[in-house]
Amino acid sequence: MHRLLTTLKRKKFSLIASLPENSYEMAKIAWEAGADAIKVHINVFHRASQNTFGPLTEIRNTFERIIADSPVPVGIVAGEDPILVEELLDDIVAMGFDFISLYGHFMPASLVERRDITTFFAVNSDYSLEEIRHLSQSFFGDILELSIIAPEHYGKRLSARDLAKYNYIATHAVAPTVVPTQKLVYPSDVKSLYRTGVSAVMVGAICYGRDPEKMRQVIKSFRSEIDRL
Repeated sequence: MHRLLTTLKRKKFSLIASLPENSYEMAKIAWEAGADAIKVHINVFHRASQNTFGPLTEIRNTFERIIADSPVPVGIVAGEDPILVEELLDDIVAMGFDFISLYGHFMPASLVERRDITTFFAVNSDYSLEEIRHLSQSFFGDILELSIIAPEHYGKRLSARDLAKYNYIATHAVAPTVVPTQKLVYPSDVKSLYRTGVSAVMVGAICYGRDPEKMRQVIKSFRSEIDRL
């Protein structure tokens, strides 16, 4: 419990792998290639991977196998319906997930007071910088996920302005902050991301698509750059 949160607070900079598919093979590749944590998905259409993830009942056995074998914490994006998320919370915790990731507007209020799972409070481009700054100093989530890139800019090259926004938020944040690769982020960008003050980069489909071998290469490359910090 809270293994990722402990990692983010203790390590200089961390690497999280967001799986483009809920497969044991990809999870194993991620931890073998050097990811500090793994994230899976249910009940959501994932824009970056263009993949639709189904209900927990369809993939439970795979998740149980991943959690049992993974040497690193495993978390879950639990969908976009606060009522359904709330219904699944006890089951998600019982399965052994270390963290749950949700946009704040999809996070049920009851999750704010739970202490048996780490909460990723994700913000998107609809949240103002003022609101994000307030959230970064609040009790609403254990970790703040900076998913602030507008969908029309997904896949474009990471810019200096993006880094400046991450820096502004991380500078004011009490909670650890994580940057997902909504834009095209290269391993060579690790040093700049680290200098913004964020705690981790979360690599995903924008960086490696849905090809297992490319995923392995990309995660290894990010791991190598992080280890050089």
